[in-house]
Amino acid sequence: MPIRFIKAHELWPLRHKVLRPHMTLEDCDYPHDKDTDTFHLATVEEGRILCIGSFYKESSPKLKGWKQYRLRGMATEPERRGAGLGTDLIHFALEHLRAQQADVLWCNARENALPFYAKLGFTTHGGEFDIPGIGPHYLLSIKL
Repeated sequence: MPIRFIKAHELWPLRHKVLRPHMTLEDCDYPHDKDTDTFHLATVEEGRILCIGSFYKESSPKLKGWKQYRLRGMATEPERRGAGLGTDLIHFALEHLRAQQADVLWCNARENALPFYAKLGFTTHGGEFDIPGIGPHYLLSIKL
């Protein structure tokens, strides 16, 4: 299934549906969505966006790495979860980040997503922490 680079506003509906249904669509316009070093990926089938992820050139002070990127807003249409769309999207992103000479990809993940990221090779750093208004998360990273 094709993975392509998209504009931020194209992924807001899926972000809203899966990650922020209790907020407005405008709340899905994340800070740094339009930065020049940011890129957004989507898995698309017959014009329908099924899986998304946004990647920001942002460092975590808790991690070592000279060119870090942060993954935010990873989401898959609920009826398509478990079909490998997220795995394929992350593999595509990792290859792109390696070509950009990035050395770390990190994210804050919800507990129910930990097995997905562990399967891809991400490691957990520290314990659970709360993101106000969103809920409990864990810091994860993978070296590139």
